[in-house]
Amino acid sequence: MMEWLTQLLLVLLLMKFSNTLPDVIRIGGLFHPADDKQEIAFRYAVEKINSDRMILPRSKLSAQIEKMSPQDSFHASKKVCHLLRSGVAAIFGPQSAHTASHVQSICDTMEIPHLETRWDYRLRRESCLVNLYPHPTTLSKAYVDLVKAWGWKSFTIIYENNEGLVRLQELLKAHGPYEFPITVRQLGESSDYRPLLKQIKNSAESHIVLDCSTERIYDVLKQAQQIGMMSDYHSYLITSLDLHGVDLEEFKYGGTNITAFRLVDPDGPEVRKVVREWNLSEAKNKKGEISSIIRVQAYVLLVPFI
Repeated sequence: MMEWLTQLLLVLLLMKFSNTLPDVIRIGGLFHPADDKQEIAFRYAVEKINSDRMILPRSKLSAQIEKMSPQDSFHASKKVCHLLRSGVAAIFGPQSAHTASHVQSICDTMEIPHLETRWDYRLRRESCLVNLYPHPTTLSKAYVDLVKAWGWKSFTIIYENNEGLVRLQELLKAHGPYEFPITVRQLGESSDYRPLLKQIKNSAESHIVLDCSTERIYDVLKQAQQIGMMSDYHSYLITSLDLHGVDLEEFKYGGTNITAFRLVDPDGPEVRKVVREWNLSEAKNKKGEISSIIRVQAYVLLVPFI
């Protein structure tokens, strides 16, 4: 609710002082080569605002797009300086934590609003950063509520990296010292997860919290199925907000409870309408058809329009 109130106040403020705004308001967008959908969502958001003359009746937004490598902080800084020289009012992106920290530092120094849609636990209220991703602590508390509602007395956490432990910190803190112990295990670099899964199976644990990249979810579940850990006795809580992009068809008939959160229903009529509009726009630009599988980084840009 607070996010919607903030958006409403910003729109009202812009409308009140619209006479003092320039005819063209430039908004910078920093994207990596693999960020096609985020870029499309960014352009779409700009177009939707421009099409509604009630928001900015005398001004028009202009998207200033810059592409950059996710690991090249030097060129990221140069791209930001170029955008600032062009007179941008705000900068969106990038997704990489490595480059985003440099971008945020420059934006803080120049007091330019910096918008992000990536997961970031290092949120500072005094900075110029506006992060649209669901707050890490809020998500973690939601996992706690779900586990308590299920009545799990014990469970095993499978995590990929240290960020996973940060995401689940509220879940770890909520488990008291006099309760059954939580087992925490890390996925290795190898793509063979069966040895780890067999250890969990031998412990007779049936409640699993899985925190890993969306790209690894299918392989983990498939290998769990291969060793007999996808029965009606097992339950999985998956922390990824992009589980809707994973094909779970072959796991439907084992009786396993697989649960995750999502922000928007991908089968909802408004979401389908957005995807159709994207495809029409991309067809005009001869860039091909856009998949209906949209990740959370793109969704959070669309929430005001859905």
